Amino acid sequence: MSAFEGQVAIITGGANGMGERVAITLAERGAHVVIADRDGERGTLVAEEITRFGGSAHFVQTDVSDEAQVETLVAQVIADQGRIDFLDNNAAALELTAHDPDVASLETEVLLETLNGNVVGPFLCCKYVLPHMVKAGRGSIVNMASVSGMLGETSLTAYGISKAGVIQLTRAAATQYGKDGVRCNAIAPALVMTRNTTEWMPAPYKDIYLRNSLTPYVGGPQDIASVVAFLASPESRYMTGHVIPVDGGLAASSPIVADRRSID
Repeated sequence: MSAFEGQVAIITGGANGMGERVAITLAERGAHVVIADRDGERGTLVAEEITRFGGSAHFVQTDVSDEAQVETLVAQVIADQGRIDFLDNNAAALELTAHDPDVASLETEVLLETLNGNVVGPFLCCKYVLPHMVKAGRGSIVNMASVSGMLGETSLTAYGISKAGVIQLTRAAATQYGKDGVRCNAIAPALVMTRNTTEWMPAPYKDIYLRNSLTPYVGGPQDIASVVAFLASPESRYMTGHVIPVDGGLAASSPIVADRRSID
C-alpha cells in the first residue's frame, strides 16, 4: 500500500511550480489530490496528467483570497471525498514581487494586496479545513513561508512581511490544535527554479543566490515537494509548529561567507 493510500490532500497553487510538483508527488504516493488554483487551464491539465499516469486527482478553480470560494472548495471536497487529511497552503501572489521595493518606496496598495494573497489565503484555508481535521482527530497542514519572512532584504518588503505572517499563522495553528491531533508546520524556501521563476527572474539574481548558497546549486520543485510529503506523513508525527528552511543553507551561514570565499 502506498504511503498516502485512501487519503485526501488539498494543494492550493497546485497548477504551477512547487504546488504542481507537490500534487504530483502526493498522487504518486497514493493520495487523492485536489488541486485548487485560479489558473483553470493549467489546473485542469495537471489533474488530467496525474489521472492519465494512474493517479487520482481533480481540479477546483479557486481564488484562496476569496472567503466564499474557500468555503465552497472545502465543502465540496468533504461532500465528494468525506475527509481532508492534508492541506498544503502553497498559493501566493508572486506577481506582486515585481513591485515590492524598500519600505519608504513601497506602495500601501501593494502591501495590502500582498497580505491578502499571501496571508489571508492560507488563513482562510486553515479556517475552513481545521474543523474537519479536528472532528476526525487527525490532519497535517504545511504552509509555504520563505527565508524572506525570516531575514531582512534590500527589497521584497511586502513579501517578507507576508511570509512572516505565514510563520506566525503556523505557530498559532500548531499551538491551538495540536492536542486535537492536527499538526501544522511551515517550509521556508530560498530560490526555487520553477517555470515562472525562470521566466521573470533576471540571470544576475540567480547568480547571487547561487554564490551565497552553501550547496553548489539552487533548489528545484522536487526539493520542496519531498519535504512536504514528509511533513504530510506519519513519519513526521512528532513535529509541529516548526519552520523548516529548504534553502541550500542560505539562512544558516554568516552573510560574509561568499565574500570570504573569494579571498581565501
